[in-house]
Amino acid sequence: MKKTQMALAAVALVASTAAMADGVTISGRFDMGVQNGAADGKTLSSGLLAPNFLNVGASEDLGNGMKATAFLSTIVGQPGFNTSSLGFAQSNIGLSGDFGGIKLGQMVDSLAGTALGFDVTGGQNIGSLVTALFQHTATGVFHDKAVQYNAPTIGGVNAGVTYLLENGTSAIGDTTKGDYSLGASTDVGMARLGVGYSSYSANKAYFIGVGTDIGSAKVNLVYLSSNAVGGTSGASANTVGVNTQIPVTDALAARVAYYTTDGSTINGSNTVLGALYSLSAKTQLFANYEKVTGAVVINGGNGGTDTATNRSTVGISTSF
Repeated sequence: MKKTQMALAAVALVASTAAMADGVTISGRFDMGVQNGAADGKTLSSGLLAPNFLNVGASEDLGNGMKATAFLSTIVGQPGFNTSSLGFAQSNIGLSGDFGGIKLGQMVDSLAGTALGFDVTGGQNIGSLVTALFQHTATGVFHDKAVQYNAPTIGGVNAGVTYLLENGTSAIGDTTKGDYSLGASTDVGMARLGVGYSSYSANKAYFIGVGTDIGSAKVNLVYLSSNAVGGTSGASANTVGVNTQIPVTDALAARVAYYTTDGSTINGSNTVLGALYSLSAKTQLFANYEKVTGAVVINGGNGGTDTATNRSTVGISTSF
């Protein structure tokens, strides 16, 4: 697993605000806190709750229901990237209309984009579904040199496909011409359903997610399966997990997740406890604790494999 691969939850993590001119948006998020783990002791770090993003978006109305878009997302001062530079997570241009939407460039792949919709921990670097995604696919959740088509919503179903146009290597993962991923989601009664499939080199990965609301709590059940973890032929693995967010007060929410993995090269469990206290709509205090057993990764998207068996964080996060 490359050290430059990050646990990224992408667009779902940031709120957009208009700036400078009509059709142009600037948005972002940043956090800082104290992390304590068996591997490296106490450290003052950023990107603990989620990656630090700085985003610029632009759009133009072309008439007749058509729109042109451009999006640039950078990762700022994140472990796994040079902290004095910017790491690019997304860089794409697209067209949308009644036919749906098509994008060219660097973007979230279709399996990961679907799966992240079933993670109410918010894509946290410690203890989220992102960790399992990285362990299974080993190629990250972003891909370069790609084309993506997202179909218009038909019968309540949202679906998309991402196809890699050529070979390449970048900070966000390798690309191999012909690799692709699929994702689809819909609501059926009280349940949210999602499926995904990716074919990256030797590895074939599958995702199934089911979510629902139990009272005021949001609960998701997820399943990930792959046949060649890390690109190793025959290294299959299956992960089953649950994640939930439970409102305690108007400002305080508890987050709990548990993932168990059975595989030839990765096996064990991740148990996660967290809390998020909202000081405002954009600023939160957070605390997280994760414990692992067996040969699975803790904080896996934040610089690769960590030898810690437990890790805790407390910090503050803000977005704009």
